[in-house]
Amino acid sequence: MSTTTLKRDPLFEKLMAKGTGKCLTILMATHRTAPDNAQDAIRLKDLAREAEQRLLELGSKREMGPWLERLEAVQQEIDHQHNWEGLGIFIGRDLTEVVRFPFPVEDRTVLDETFATRELVRARLGSVDYHVLVLSRDKAHLFHAVDDRLLGELKGGFPFENKYWTSNADLVTTSKGQDNQARQYYLALHRAVQEKVGDHARVVVACTGEHHTPYLEAAGNSAIYIGHLDGNHEREAGHDVVKKAWTIAYEDQKKRHASELDMLNKTPVERQATAIADIWRHVKGGRGSVLYVERDVRIPVRLEGEAVVKVEDATAPGVVDDIVDDIIEEQLRHGGDVRILPNGLLAEHRGIALVMRY
Repeated sequence: MSTTTLKRDPLFEKLMAKGTGKCLTILMATHRTAPDNAQDAIRLKDLAREAEQRLLELGSKREMGPWLERLEAVQQEIDHQHNWEGLGIFIGRDLTEVVRFPFPVEDRTVLDETFATRELVRARLGSVDYHVLVLSRDKAHLFHAVDDRLLGELKGGFPFENKYWTSNADLVTTSKGQDNQARQYYLALHRAVQEKVGDHARVVVACTGEHHTPYLEAAGNSAIYIGHLDGNHEREAGHDVVKKAWTIAYEDQKKRHASELDMLNKTPVERQATAIADIWRHVKGGRGSVLYVERDVRIPVRLEGEAVVKVEDATAPGVVDDIVDDIIEEQLRHGGDVRILPNGLLAEHRGIALVMRY
């Protein structure tokens, strides 16, 4: 997903909106299956108790009533039988949002002037979100995946049936007639895929070589197709196909990361900022062009006027739990781009770097 799409994401816009009052974020690792997911409700109660204590440090039960009521209600509403690997709960004065993440997150509660949206940004930008098109002569299935996990099979037009195949000898007596019949199917399928996933998606095509080359030719070698998983996968379970396709999607992601780092390294030094205080100042001023952030870097700070002072205790009074979250949000508010990279790729920049517009 591009940053442009992220900025238009209704959930992200809602969490970044002003006027929600104090912003409470609860993040916790969860489990998809029993018996482990039975412990998720217990862990959530512990984190909710911690959040309640932090809320009451700011005001009385009456003053914090809207947050406390929402905190109590959301615990009753979450069905832990449908958990993924991570859970995010976002509570404002008039807002409650629950997000499940397809990756583990660090257990923590954050009470600040803004929500801790890093995991949401990572889910949208840092993970590899792609589709797998399982193609055969008779039909095609389309699966949605994040990393090596199957999110589901797309419906509404899929499975896509080949209505162009016929055994009518008058129509397929020549190779040209057969090729034309196949091309009609491939072209219609490509248009259906494009309509479902958009122009900026990533799609791995799972099929035999017999279908792959002519399909790409019919699709005009569209850039949405990032790789080929060879073989007949028509009868395989979706999650098994995704696990195989993930290696192809991951290689594509590594190429994109290498390209991103190359762009950063070629940027003149005078247009780069790597000190956290400089980055914060430039993104607030709208000068950020592209912000590069390692997936798990977090920096608690104390803001003292224009100074940004790093601290060890993220829970101490007056401390911003993670200035990186705020930097990402400011960057997006000003129309800048964000790139979430794997841990370690920005080691020489201490996990974060900014390329400025001018």
